[in-house]
Amino acid sequence: MTKILLQLFIALLLPFAGMAQEMPVRVVDARTGKPVAFAHVKAMESGTTAPRYFVTGMEGEIRYILNQTTIFQASFVGYQTLTDTLSPGDEPLLRMLPEVFSLDEVVVTAQYNPGSAERSLYRVNVINQLQLRRSASPDLAGLLRNQMNVRFSQDASLGTGMSLQGLSGEHVKILVDGVPVIGRLNGSIDLSQINLQNARQVEIIEGPMSVIYGSNAMAGVVNIIPMELPGNSISANAGTYLESVGVINFDGGFSMRKGKHSYGLQGGRNFFGGYSPFEDGRTSLWKPKRQLNAEASYSLALKKIHLKTRLTGFDELLLVRGNLLPPYFEKAFDNHFTTRRLTAKADFSTRGSNPFTSANSLSFYQRVRTLYYNDLTIPEKTPTEYDTTGFGSFLSRSMYAYRNENGLFSTQFGYDANVEWATGERIGNQNQNIADVAGFATFQLLPADWLSLQPGFRYAWNSRFSSPLIYALHAKGGPWKGFQLRASYSNGFRAPSLKELYLYFVDVNHNITGNPDLKPENSNHLQFQLTHRIEKVTYATEVEGRFFLNNIEDGITLAETGDGSYTYFNQDFTRTMGYSGSIRSSLYPMFDFRMGWGNTGKSSLLQNSKPVKLYWSPEVTSEITCRVDKRDLHITAIYKYTGKTTRIYMDSAGELTEGFMDAYHNLDLTVLKSYFNKRLSVNAGVRNLFDVTSISSIGGSGGVHSSGGSSVPVAWGRTFFLKLSYSITKDEPETK
Repeated sequence: MTKILLQLFIALLLPFAGMAQEMPVRVVDARTGKPVAFAHVKAMESGTTAPRYFVTGMEGEIRYILNQTTIFQASFVGYQTLTDTLSPGDEPLLRMLPEVFSLDEVVVTAQYNPGSAERSLYRVNVINQLQLRRSASPDLAGLLRNQMNVRFSQDASLGTGMSLQGLSGEHVKILVDGVPVIGRLNGSIDLSQINLQNARQVEIIEGPMSVIYGSNAMAGVVNIIPMELPGNSISANAGTYLESVGVINFDGGFSMRKGKHSYGLQGGRNFFGGYSPFEDGRTSLWKPKRQLNAEASYSLALKKIHLKTRLTGFDELLLVRGNLLPPYFEKAFDNHFTTRRLTAKADFSTRGSNPFTSANSLSFYQRVRTLYYNDLTIPEKTPTEYDTTGFGSFLSRSMYAYRNENGLFSTQFGYDANVEWATGERIGNQNQNIADVAGFATFQLLPADWLSLQPGFRYAWNSRFSSPLIYALHAKGGPWKGFQLRASYSNGFRAPSLKELYLYFVDVNHNITGNPDLKPENSNHLQFQLTHRIEKVTYATEVEGRFFLNNIEDGITLAETGDGSYTYFNQDFTRTMGYSGSIRSSLYPMFDFRMGWGNTGKSSLLQNSKPVKLYWSPEVTSEITCRVDKRDLHITAIYKYTGKTTRIYMDSAGELTEGFMDAYHNLDLTVLKSYFNKRLSVNAGVRNLFDVTSISSIGGSGGVHSSGGSSVPVAWGRTFFLKLSYSITKDEPETK
């Protein structure tokens, strides 16, 4: 009788057990209730340390049996990252809020652990994946062009450089996944050479970061964070970018994660046919170029450690055509500039609350100039002259972070070793090198719930220059009734680069000579930031005010001499000062709005000369996006006004003289539309609506390192663009 009752009881439970097995966990939009397809979900069951990863299907579902308490973390482009706990008997539903409700991001640059931007002691400006998609910028130059406190220097041959807080590109560290990009021309990295094909987000820290990142980080850091696949999944993507000025780009990639192993391949080809706003024979103001880029990655995720390797390559051909030669105008001299960059990276990190990370990279950079005698009647090109400049860099960087149990004290310490070398004709046919080895430490103290302090120091040995002790103090107060205050003081040190010391670069458009007698820069920096934030169910607003002050002794600058050539020299004193205000707001479900206004001043003092007054340059930025969620449509307008900018040059008497570049406006309009559950994205729009090409320059030679002219190129005028990108992700859910 007992056996019969037991069999009957089991038979009654079987339908309910089947129902439990068939009941999936669903991920939906918290406002509309619609499913969120292709969201990444991490599940951690109570009492276990091994997470499981999933990707939701078309109906926002994952096949998961909820038979014990489980912590879920869900993320997807355009939504806040959600962390929720579900137990047996709970509704198996994860509700994600659209990103429009959040003014916060997860950041990794200079952090002990990846965490909230709001909790960071540094002010981190995050350009997230949704903003990347809206801008449709193919490279870093286009993405940063309309950012606050970012100014550009444009050279039609050398590319696009940037300044931050009034400090030039030599003071800005450009990182890709934490690895510095080498190959500075005129002191700056050519931002048009840095593609965003595989970028997840871009993080910008304004202000001195010398304690953490050493030389070239006195003005701040720009770090491109690449995409990574969670869970067992396969992803493929392809895209094209077309612009009416003659830009034709193609790219594609493949990624796969299977158990502990992840693999990735990315590649692309960019082409630009050249452009001139006026007819000038065979020459063009904006030189034709072709770029190739490729990337391969592999990672191994074990229980307690994570290994990552990445190999990236870049190849660019820049064509500088010469005018036809008399008497028959059928022959010419052309210069071909070939730039190659190769970087190999290996990372090691441990998991847990006290992580250890180690990053090691080896980078090579080569720029080859070949002069061809071009007979157009054959046609045939004969190489007549060439020179090669090569740079290399080895970086080894390790850090350990510790946090005590009550969280009131944390520390991070490590070492940073960097060796750079240079060879080639433009370095005087000599092998030059410079090494920098440093130890650094920071400490986070929480004396009160509303107050965080982070003192830090760095001590380095430099093979060519005496390096002082670098120290900094960062403080954060709040939040208190929506208010939050950040303040920091830091000093900095920057040794002259090998190019500033030894580079000799002379051609038809440039005449730059290095200076081996340069002294290193020493600096002091002060920064304040006050924010007030309001977040409600249907809207969110953040208002911010900022002030910064940078004082640099023996600042290194490139200035024009009396004969039209350029050289590097030390200024006695350089000061940049600025203040700004901004507001960003989101109103569900229609609008995202950002606006900023700022003023940056700069003054310099040369030996035995009168100080140049503090010259102020204003700027205004605004961005407004209209969202139509039902049609997955985003319409964005981005505007920036760049005020009159000072130019410092040396006159024939050897005195520092002040010149100016005129103000200008830029307006971009973009439309983003997605199809097939966000698999296909279509971007279209117009750039530089006001059709700005060049601006007037008063003082010096006018052109960028050229010996004549009275204008500086800014952009190639009004253009129209179209970007298509298609991606597909297939998940292989884990089962017990």
